[in-house]
Amino acid sequence: MRITDLHVDGFGVWHDLRLKKLSPEITVFYGPNEAGKTTLMQFMRTMLYGVSAERRERYLPPREGGKPGGRMGFTSDAGVFEATRYAERDKDDRGRVTVFRPDGETEGDRLLREALDGVDEPTYTNVFSVGLDEIQTIGALSGDEVAKAIYRLTSGLDRVSLYDVIQGLRSSRKQLLESPEATSVIGDLIGRRDELMKSISDLSAQGRRWSKIAVEIDEIGARVGDARSRLKEAERAARRVEIAINLKPQWSERARIDERLLGYADLHVLGDNAIEELDALNGEIEEHARQRDILRGQRRQIRQEADELGVNEVLMRSCCRLDALSEQGEWIEALEREADHGDAELNQLTARIHSENARLAALWSHDPEEAPVLTRETVDELEPQGRAIAEAEKNLAEARESLDRRRSSERNYQAKIETAVAAGGKMGLPSDINEAGELVARLRRRQQAENKLELAERHARELEEQSFELEDRQVIPLEGFFFMGGLFMVGVIISWWWLTHADTAFKELGGGFFAFLGFVLAVSVWLYKYYREDNAAEELDGCERQMEVAAKQIKEAEQDLKAVGAELKIADGSASLQLQHAERHLAELERTLPIETQRRQANEEVAAAEAEHDAAKHRLADALARWSAALASLGLPDSISPKDLVAMAHQYEQLAEWQLKAENRQDEVDRRAREYERVTQRITSLAEEADLVVEDATPLEQLEALLSERRLQQSRIDHRKKLMERGKSLREKQQRRVAEIESLEGRRDSLFRTARCEDEDAYRRLADKLAEAAELRDRRQRVTGEISAAIGRLGVEDDFAPMLAPEKIGQLESEWQSLTEQHETIEAELRDLQTQEGALAEQQKLLGEDVTIADRRMELGEVEAQLAQAGERWRERAVIGQMLELIRSDYEANRQPETLVEASRYMNQLTSGRYTRVWTPLANDILLVDNADGQSIGVEALSRGTREQLFLSVRLALVAMYARQGIQLPMVLDDILVNFDAGRSRTAAKVMIDFAKAGHQLFVFTCHEHVWEIFKSLNADVRRLPSRYDELVVEEVPEAEEPVVDEVVAEEIVEKILEEVVEEVVESPEPEPIEAHYLDLTPVERVEEFEELDAVYEELAPRSEVVVESVIEREAPLSTPRVDLEEIEYRWDDPEDAAAEAVEIGETADELDVYAVVRR
Repeated sequence: MRITDLHVDGFGVWHDLRLKKLSPEITVFYGPNEAGKTTLMQFMRTMLYGVSAERRERYLPPREGGKPGGRMGFTSDAGVFEATRYAERDKDDRGRVTVFRPDGETEGDRLLREALDGVDEPTYTNVFSVGLDEIQTIGALSGDEVAKAIYRLTSGLDRVSLYDVIQGLRSSRKQLLESPEATSVIGDLIGRRDELMKSISDLSAQGRRWSKIAVEIDEIGARVGDARSRLKEAERAARRVEIAINLKPQWSERARIDERLLGYADLHVLGDNAIEELDALNGEIEEHARQRDILRGQRRQIRQEADELGVNEVLMRSCCRLDALSEQGEWIEALEREADHGDAELNQLTARIHSENARLAALWSHDPEEAPVLTRETVDELEPQGRAIAEAEKNLAEARESLDRRRSSERNYQAKIETAVAAGGKMGLPSDINEAGELVARLRRRQQAENKLELAERHARELEEQSFELEDRQVIPLEGFFFMGGLFMVGVIISWWWLTHADTAFKELGGGFFAFLGFVLAVSVWLYKYYREDNAAEELDGCERQMEVAAKQIKEAEQDLKAVGAELKIADGSASLQLQHAERHLAELERTLPIETQRRQANEEVAAAEAEHDAAKHRLADALARWSAALASLGLPDSISPKDLVAMAHQYEQLAEWQLKAENRQDEVDRRAREYERVTQRITSLAEEADLVVEDATPLEQLEALLSERRLQQSRIDHRKKLMERGKSLREKQQRRVAEIESLEGRRDSLFRTARCEDEDAYRRLADKLAEAAELRDRRQRVTGEISAAIGRLGVEDDFAPMLAPEKIGQLESEWQSLTEQHETIEAELRDLQTQEGALAEQQKLLGEDVTIADRRMELGEVEAQLAQAGERWRERAVIGQMLELIRSDYEANRQPETLVEASRYMNQLTSGRYTRVWTPLANDILLVDNADGQSIGVEALSRGTREQLFLSVRLALVAMYARQGIQLPMVLDDILVNFDAGRSRTAAKVMIDFAKAGHQLFVFTCHEHVWEIFKSLNADVRRLPSRYDELVVEEVPEAEEPVVDEVVAEEIVEKILEEVVEEVVESPEPEPIEAHYLDLTPVERVEEFEELDAVYEELAPRSEVVVESVIEREAPLSTPRVDLEEIEYRWDDPEDAAAEAVEIGETADELDVYAVVRR
């Protein structure tokens, strides 16, 4: 998989960052501290593996705005595609991935996952990413720790090291089981199990005494149960007697109620709502009687109203005739309208015919009464002469238009030539095209010299600031100095005390160990101070050397600038504006070369057009003469034109049509009048028969009167029918009311007969007696309920009836006294038995509370379970350890040698042959390095720089091993050359470039400019990241292999150099005529005009074409310092990043991505 380009829409400090055409081999990103290198690396991982919680918290939302996420271009085995990933606000969202194919199709993240070849993010971080943190960790470890760390790399470093897993399993097994002298989990559990078994044997003898007491408690418990049963029976008997005593009043009252109920036993029983039913029947009978009377009155009114209605019988018999006439009403109305319209139209046609005859006769020159009549034959005879006149007039108009067009073209060519020469003369520019070309070349050299000087001065300022910082770093801060001095003195004092007082009590407290720690502390403090000052001094020397080189470059740039300025003799600061004028003037002069030839050709075309115009005039005069002769031969006036003749012929034909139309309209009017007369006679006859004639009425008015009377008569008939139907309905309702009354009266009489009552009064007295008997029964029920409630659960009412009999009811008090004395005797016996039982229970409780034996048994079971679990865990770890040892042995025998051979080759290249081989002894967890003399050296004996070279060699070998397995992913290296000197850095850069050429893609990030210069000198793809502190922005692109002049200031470069542009002016064979337009130019600085246009600069080869990309985030000014429609071509991106048509410089642009091609 290869990354071809990327676009950061919004991530951390980056917004709308575009890096295009990334090298498939190695790309170096340079930027100062806090330039956003780490953010860019994290963006790459985010695009590959999604937004993790840590990256979301640190980099989202974007600080500079934009949609969180971006896009990245890839090439893989599946082809070329582009993937976008944008994160939502949900904290668990890792970003939605959309893959775009070259054919426009979109899909999910399948292609991206396949391109990663199943490598997850931890594996990618451990294998394909090498950072400054790992380099610093290697430098901070001791010798043995460094050797182990680098060895673990050779034994596999995906998510977790195989070496660490094996060591962890060994430590875990030792914790579970160790020799008897050492402490282990299984040994401790076995000892505890033996102690518990001995304790359980001693506690078993106490159980026999507890069993004897339990037997005695059971015997006393049986006696207590018997006493309680007898006590309970005595209590029950006494309670029954007590309840019987309390029931005597209720029992007597219920007997009295029963005697009264015997008097109502023979009454006939009525329903529960007998009186309410009787009242309801009486109410219904009265209501039906009232409704019956109302219906009878309504029937009398209907009969009276029907008698008062009258009907015209003659009219109603002629309904069919009247309906037929009513259907012809609209037709009669239409006849009247047509008659009026026909008369008006006939009069209008007659008047128009007379007027047209008079007008046509007046058109002739002689007597109108004898005017000829034009016919189609006359017009056809004159048609050839008329067509010849029309053709001559058309040719004359075309000749005149052609003449005007050629004269206008000649004037335009003349104006272009005069404008181009006059515009250059106003600005003092040469009119000769060769001189203008030489001026443009000199101005371009002047601008390059200015840019070179500016970049050199900026580089010198940066080096000066860096030297100040390095000088400050040489001196340790006062607080740090005191702290380090204190630590050094503590270490020295402890060591001195041990040497002078070795035989004191300090020895028993482990003084030797503390003395060793003190010695190590003092030496470590001294070494730290020494290395810190030495490193700072070395860096300061390197910075001063770079400052000397920068001063030399500034001096050379000033000399070049003075030399070019002496040739041009222009003031400082005006070279850029003068170059724009000169380039524009040169382009205008080139465009005027073919215009003079075209002007002469246009002059000749004007002369030919004038000749053609004169010939067309003569042809028109001949055609008019022939037309006049033809008119005279036909006896027509010679003043008539062909158009007038055709128009008059059409008018005569129209007059004939009008006369024919007038005759037809007269026949139609007569026919309609006859039809109207027949219909009118039928209406009058019907009105006379019905005696409904309306005086002075039109036929339609008479017909409407008949129809209105017919509707009135019909409504009366319909009303009378409705009255008859309503009377019939009322009679039926009246009969139903009468039947209901008779039915209700029968039901009421039936009630009286059923109750054996003569009338309604007797029926109501019977109901009163039944109500009184029901009240007595309710009262008896309440008393019975009170008796049942008093008895409760001690029995039923029949159980107390013998005690409440008349002969025994007086003996209840004496019986209750006897039962009370018996209860007290049983209760005293029960208390004695309970006292004995409590004493024995207390003894048993004391023995039972001793639960030591149970606890011991339970603890013994837990210990045995833990022992079994510990044994199982030990066996599991032993089996897994053996399996991993086999895997490790196989890897060391098969794969590790292959990796070490690869690492040896890279180590040999990185150390320039000083160390030739990296190997590991069999069954040993160490790495050895052979030098050029064949001597084997341990990792711990190597210097810090050599260790880092070994570390880099092993990591490159691991990446190569993955590549041989078919997993090729981009490798990211972050400031790995920070501790290398200049020689080692250049060697390492060459090794990485060769490694990239072997088929690996590398991204190298650095904040050291000398590293950037090394890669740049090796023709690597170098990019300068934009600064976030209002500095100029640049993206470095590898130049074509041409001699580099010097570093100059340019805009942000995003694409490679396309082609060379030759400075010599070459005439175009047939250039298109272009009208020159000059804008009002104001001498303003480009940086001041575009404050938000971030731009950085790259070295430019002479006569090269550079593709630059700039982002304008505000409206562009109308007056632009550089206007050249040929030299600068601006394009804007649509949402799909497709280039649209070029826009003029004078237009404004809001937040458009503008691309410009600048030729220098």
